[in-house]
Amino acid sequence: MEDNNGNAPQNNQLNEEAERQISEIEEKVAQKKSKFWKEVKEWVVALVVAVLVVFVIQTFLFRIIRVDGHSMDTTLADGERLFVTVTDVKFGSVERDSVVICHYPNRYNKFLGIIPMQTYFVKRVVGVPGDTIYRKNEVTHVVYEKDGQTVDEMLDERYGDYFPNGSPDDYDPYVLGEDEYFVVGDNRYNSHDSRDWKDDDPDMDVGPISKSMIVGHVRQVIWPLGSWRSVK
Repeated sequence: MEDNNGNAPQNNQLNEEAERQISEIEEKVAQKKSKFWKEVKEWVVALVVAVLVVFVIQTFLFRIIRVDGHSMDTTLADGERLFVTVTDVKFGSVERDSVVICHYPNRYNKFLGIIPMQTYFVKRVVGVPGDTIYRKNEVTHVVYEKDGQTVDEMLDERYGDYFPNGSPDDYDPYVLGEDEYFVVGDNRYNSHDSRDWKDDDPDMDVGPISKSMIVGHVRQVIWPLGSWRSVK
């Protein structure tokens, strides 16, 4: 019903204008929500793709590893960054004297205090399948063939003085199996490695490791730039 002042049409117009404005606001809110979730989805997809790319690169191509410690002095220095190839180890062979990134049996760190992650070490391969390892008078030896000659290489002369766990008991010659490798640090008297084996404290034993425990082949030091060099 229209009053004497004709306010009914005016009120209807105000209501329609209010409804229109509310509708526009709701549409803008919906658009912003849609844009927000679209951006979230794009970020999630980008993150997943990035993680997959990193995983593929590190699993099949190469890794950048930081040296932590002094077990490879003076070949490698603490804090140096290494370029490590993965493909040649995963699909090829591991040669004697190669410097590699590896991990040991039952050695883990916990990410965020919860998630177990393998601890990586940089070492030199001194024994390959078919080589013989033995310890006599607390000194570890590796025996192998080179240029038609049998070589009996003494890995350390006084490792017993520095043995990290227990005492280095002597043991009889052991022939490395087809998937066993013996690794040591170049800084022989400051390295926990395959020599820690068959002693009176087996909890921290390393001994021979399998090829699956060798992550990659160290090729170059790439950082600091002034220390850029090939690793042999």
